[in-house]
Amino acid sequence: KQLVEWLESVGQNEIWLCDNASTYPPLVEFLKSTKHNVVRNGYNLGHRAPWLSGLVPELGHDRYFIISDPDILPDENTPLNVFEFFEEALRDNPKIDKVGFSLRIDDLPDHYVHKQDVITWESQFWRNKLSSGFFSAPIDTTFAMHRPGGGHLNANSLRSAPPYTARHLPWYCDLSKPTAEDIYYNQHADKLITNWNTDKLPASVVAVLTKLRAEKKE
Repeated sequence: KQLVEWLESVGQNEIWLCDNASTYPPLVEFLKSTKHNVVRNGYNLGHRAPWLSGLVPELGHDRYFIISDPDILPDENTPLNVFEFFEEALRDNPKIDKVGFSLRIDDLPDHYVHKQDVITWESQFWRNKLSSGFFSAPIDTTFAMHRPGGGHLNANSLRSAPPYTARHLPWYCDLSKPTAEDIYYNQHADKLITNWNTDKLPASVVAVLTKLRAEKKE
């Protein structure tokens, strides 16, 4: 809801919501009542749903388009020309597949149990700053603009430097006081994809964090 409201507030009228066979009752009702377009998948297609559902091939084959996870929210100080800013960066960097936000890690609350882990993880994406006001860093399905016809590619990406930043909302939650939505999500989410929403991190994430901390000590 927050991301949709932000998109509306900056004048975006063509918004498509990709429904991965949602079952959480309030979300089901929201998708029924929204004025925006909803693509309903018969089952959960995972984070590649915008492509596997046919949404991107149909609507993004001849124009720039944005894909985002629903739990990303652009910072309140993000300039309103962000879409033009991202598109210009793609035009200026023909070898780049997509351009998106850097994620804030400077204001994470102490009550978030994975705060230090997130800072360690995300710091790697704030290292390689370019003169153009971007960082060279991979992006998965965090809010990003793609080239026309772009596939699910992660490596050749740019993340924007401040003030063009966003927040990953789960990083601001108190996992010791889960909401009804949190409980439902954790009971039904794909454990291979969900990283930061539960008390215990996946082994694959822990392994990368161990490596990053070892590199920092060298």
